[in-house]
Amino acid sequence: MGLKGGEHLAFLVRRFAVEGRIKEIAPLPGGHINEGYRVEMAGDTTSSYLLQRLNPDVFPRAELVMENIARVTRHLAARPRPETLTLSLVPTTTGGAWVNDAAGACWRMYSFVRGAHVLEHTSSPGTVRTAARAFGYFIASLDDYSGPPLHITIPGFHDAPARLDSLERAARADPARRLESARPELEALLAQRDTAEQFEDVIRNRVPRRRIVHNDAKLANVLLDDVGGNARCVVDLDTVMPGSALHDFGDMVRSMSSATAEDERDLLKVAVRYDLFEAIVAGFLEGCGPLLTAAERANLLLAGRVITLEQAARFLTDYLEGDRYYRDTHGDQNLARARTQLRLYESLTHGRDDLQRIIEMCLQTAAG
Repeated sequence: MGLKGGEHLAFLVRRFAVEGRIKEIAPLPGGHINEGYRVEMAGDTTSSYLLQRLNPDVFPRAELVMENIARVTRHLAARPRPETLTLSLVPTTTGGAWVNDAAGACWRMYSFVRGAHVLEHTSSPGTVRTAARAFGYFIASLDDYSGPPLHITIPGFHDAPARLDSLERAARADPARRLESARPELEALLAQRDTAEQFEDVIRNRVPRRRIVHNDAKLANVLLDDVGGNARCVVDLDTVMPGSALHDFGDMVRSMSSATAEDERDLLKVAVRYDLFEAIVAGFLEGCGPLLTAAERANLLLAGRVITLEQAARFLTDYLEGDRYYRDTHGDQNLARARTQLRLYESLTHGRDDLQRIIEMCLQTAAG
């Protein structure tokens, strides 16, 4: 098979410690942020790798991101009898963890995990529980990390009031002249500031414990085994940094408690499914339940609501600013994403009494 991908990519591949000849470099579809390629090397055996370019607009200090990833993957790889695989960075020919190209962009390479797949969304409570357990186990596995402190690579990444402030600024500036098409969503989001500030108070004053967390805990960031469906590996570690376990739990609620796509246009289909919500809670508690403090357990539902609200604000901000952060293939995809998240937030809010009962039931089961 002939080389695909160009001499530039081939040159980058050769800067990593891989053996054999390049058989193929093929672009990988999907992903909102980074650019990725699957690399096939042919020698005595065929080896597969994932080559990625970090988006410099999103990660202007890419070296800090890579230092965090290198520290975390080394720690996870040293665990005795790990329950899941760990992403394995391929070193450069000089022993580093990444390379910079002539334009200054940061590139890294992982060993490709064969026999696994990702799902953007699912209606299966079993799959959701598996993913939630993997993220809980990820947090628990890093609880005893004692290496160099991780960097805060994106300050205020999970700060809902600040995200609403950014949304307000984008609306006032309206650089892409899109405000009129998004005014109802803007008003609905800004009306929830009190809830956002309530959660931020919890994070700052009632749950001061900072853990190493994923910060983008969604279904698509867990590799699932092709045969048994078990979790093989937690991926996309670019946002791994100190944070709160509530942030990861909330991200799972916002991304896995409805079986619909992130940009579902038919909002009548968007609602929290109680069986999926229960699967998230049960799986997360199986993974890291014993580590959670009383304040963390008491604010699980609030976390799910506010992280969903926060993500709606992020999508709408990006739409108003002209799609600078998230890739948009339809012209109004980020507006659709914002509407979907806002509808889910409303569903989580309307059903909060029933959802809290589900949390209490799962906590009792985990304790018993």
